[in-house]
Amino acid sequence: MKIKFIFFVLFSLSATSFAQKIAILGAMTEEVELLQSQLKGVKTKEIMGFKFKTGKLNGKKVVLAETGIGKANASIVTALIIKQFSPKTIIFTGVAGAVSPDLNQGDILIGKRLSYHDYGRLTNDSLKFYPTRNPHTKQLNPQFFLSDSTLVAVANQVAKGIELKKITADSPQPRVSAGTIVTGDTFVASSVAVAGFRRNYQADATEMEGAAVAQICFQQNLPFLIIRSISDKANEAAPADFQTFKKVAADNSAILVKAIIKNL
Repeated sequence: MKIKFIFFVLFSLSATSFAQKIAILGAMTEEVELLQSQLKGVKTKEIMGFKFKTGKLNGKKVVLAETGIGKANASIVTALIIKQFSPKTIIFTGVAGAVSPDLNQGDILIGKRLSYHDYGRLTNDSLKFYPTRNPHTKQLNPQFFLSDSTLVAVANQVAKGIELKKITADSPQPRVSAGTIVTGDTFVASSVAVAGFRRNYQADATEMEGAAVAQICFQQNLPFLIIRSISDKANEAAPADFQTFKKVAADNSAILVKAIIKNL
């Protein structure tokens, strides 16, 4: 009983530390508009053309920004939000293509670990995957960046109490799981590429920003969490499925993020 009490206290203190200011990022308008619509006391600050909105969401101070698509855009906005707003944690919300055959449109993947699928040495035969390097310490970064364990635990816990949108009226209720995300500057619409991501990284989903945000947070010793909802299967049907299902998927990711913030 005493051990359980100590764990509860430590968990509560750890979670409380995130509540001072939370940064929320999404690449596209669809990925941030639900959260933006529910911000209270909104103020907007423009920096280098990017708009940052501050306010309260579920009673917590947050700063929200749309990064634009791709690793470079996500990196710029992540660096700016850290420098200008000093958040205590960063949460990225949005959509992704499924790599795991167990994931369907509308499902949510909590990104426990993230890596790049397009960083390394390209030869005539293949791409040899390498970890990135910290430009300050000159040390190699890990091949996989790990989301904050407390944030992952909170996400898993609150996921049990949320109601997600079905992708269509006849679809099964979306599920929430945790796994591995791979990031690259390519919209993936290839079953061959999906098989490679599964084989090389044991990946569950692929997208275009997460590992870049994770790398910056890791190098700045800042807790982070990447939440993704599945819009497509990253196969040959992905372009059409992405357009059809991205809004519902983006809203599902935002619904989980709202619940996480409420419990921080």
